[in-house]
Amino acid sequence: MNKKNIRASAVILAITVIWMISGYFAQSEPVEYKAPVQKESVLVSKSEAIDFRLPITVKAESQAFSKVDIKSQTSEKIINVAYLDGDFVKEGSLICELDSGQRQANFKKSEIDYDSSVELNKKGLISESALVTAETVYETARIELARTKIKAPFDGFVENLAKKGQLLQNGQVCASIISLSPLKIVGNVSEVTVAMIKPGQTAEIEFISGEKFNTEVSFISSAADVRTRTFKVEAELVNENLGIKDGLTGELIIYTDPVKAHFVPTSAFLLGDEGNVALATVINDKVDVVDVNILIDTLQGAWITGIPEQTNIIVGGQGFVKEGDEVISKFK
Repeated sequence: MNKKNIRASAVILAITVIWMISGYFAQSEPVEYKAPVQKESVLVSKSEAIDFRLPITVKAESQAFSKVDIKSQTSEKIINVAYLDGDFVKEGSLICELDSGQRQANFKKSEIDYDSSVELNKKGLISESALVTAETVYETARIELARTKIKAPFDGFVENLAKKGQLLQNGQVCASIISLSPLKIVGNVSEVTVAMIKPGQTAEIEFISGEKFNTEVSFISSAADVRTRTFKVEAELVNENLGIKDGLTGELIIYTDPVKAHFVPTSAFLLGDEGNVALATVINDKVDVVDVNILIDTLQGAWITGIPEQTNIIVGGQGFVKEGDEVISKFK
């Protein structure tokens, strides 16, 4: 065998050895097997936000706009009481009549004297100052006579009436009068909700008697009560049949300005490690877990914000998936 053949054989042998060795090591390394990803099937609901008015409920009571004691402006004996406790009276109605005998006589005399003074002044027989004096006496007598007739200052119900024959002193009460239409509905809201309430918002009052009326917010206090840290809120009620009394308690439900919100069944919610409430949603077949804000909850579910107006919410199987998982959506 010549030298060329020997070299060729050596090269072939070396290549063969290298090939065998590389094959050995290649076979000795384990081949990693990647199983196909199993996508979890979840039940999904297409949710679209709608306008929602958050109802804020507070304890409230009715209050009369006008409630006053009608007091005598003179001292005399009561000769007539025209109404009974609880009667409705019109503005200007005579309630208590006082003895006017002496005042009537004084008025008649002053009236005659004044008329005479006017004629005498025209003839130049008395001075202007004398005429003014006669007029002053006449006006004083007229006012004193008018004070014997105590009248209603406005429409309302009379109570606490004085008795016929009673000596009514100057400043004593002849009767109390209460106007029941319109009524104020007064309640107090917390520091948490006061910022959401404003005049003009729709409201509903339900009294303990079961009667319900629609109304609207008319006033919200700018300062908190120093003891309760609550804010006074008022609504106005037209008490058409005067059936609602002063001081009747109930619940005032105030509806805030509308916000876009979703109604989500209770079973769909997730609870985070820090107590935060979240929902699992689906975007492009992947799970996106989003923290949400609960406006109000019910037995059936809750009104929430914090997600887009149109959202695919996982309502079944959300406990078996996590953020970023690919899923197969089955729509309700």
